[in-house]
Amino acid sequence: MSINLMSLAWKTDLPSGRKMVLLALCDNANDQGECYPSVGAIAQKCSMGERTVQQHITDMEAAGIVRRGLRNGRSTVYKIDPRSFSTPAEFAPPQIRHPAISAPTPAESAPVPPQISHPTPADLAPRTIKEPSIEPSSKRQRARGSRLLEDWTLTKSWGDWALEMHPTWTPEHVRLVADKFRDHWISQPGQRGCKTDWQATWRNWCRNEKPLIAGKTGGQGAWWATDASTIAKGAELGLMPIAGESMPAFKGRVQAAIDNGGQAPPPPRSRITRSDRAEEVRGKKPEGLNLKALIKSKGMLDDWP
Repeated sequence: MSINLMSLAWKTDLPSGRKMVLLALCDNANDQGECYPSVGAIAQKCSMGERTVQQHITDMEAAGIVRRGLRNGRSTVYKIDPRSFSTPAEFAPPQIRHPAISAPTPAESAPVPPQISHPTPADLAPRTIKEPSIEPSSKRQRARGSRLLEDWTLTKSWGDWALEMHPTWTPEHVRLVADKFRDHWISQPGQRGCKTDWQATWRNWCRNEKPLIAGKTGGQGAWWATDASTIAKGAELGLMPIAGESMPAFKGRVQAAIDNGGQAPPPPRSRITRSDRAEEVRGKKPEGLNLKALIKSKGMLDDWP
């Protein structure tokens, strides 16, 4: 720590940020003005970002206050020149504030060269400072993507597109697909649940869904889901409910027509068997036959009154 350099740095008229960086350098410098702290250490002392510290050092280097070089060919060494602090004469370093009695020679009045060893190719290479991003935050947000809102609902335009994509779908089935879409993406953790274009994600989700097929499970879009849809399906096949027929029985007839290729099957055969018909005939008396006269003619009923 150089108390002399810090005292001079406090009295400069530099901007506040630049002065803080200069004070941090003086706090690490020896009496000859040399120091080699890291940019991260300076940034921590000044409560600044590393890019801001680098920019302040570049500005002071352009003003001649600080010069940079390499130490052992690797780390950066800073040389602070107090003569460029732009301070009044009474605040100048001791060798300038109290000159020798005899007049200085031209050689003595010559400026002191910076205390830097022979420059290496790395010293002469241009220094580049990465500028902070000036891209608007909205563009950066779009690049990272966003999550699907928990109260997301299907819009009419998105639903119409799904119906055009799958002509066999019904509005009820589209709503079911939308519920699956919302629950899936809301439950995805972290970055996996972020997308840059949710409408494109919905279109791709619909493309991966299967079309509805008559007679197959179709969720809420199946023809048997409601009584109205069952009656409508029966009307397509030329069937109507019979008076007193239950809805499950009518659904069975509609399914039978579908299984028969769209045609109503023939009525079922009678359940009365031949044995039942024989018993029925055996219990009836033949018409036009006189059993009494037939027996008498054979002499079997002589004592019949």
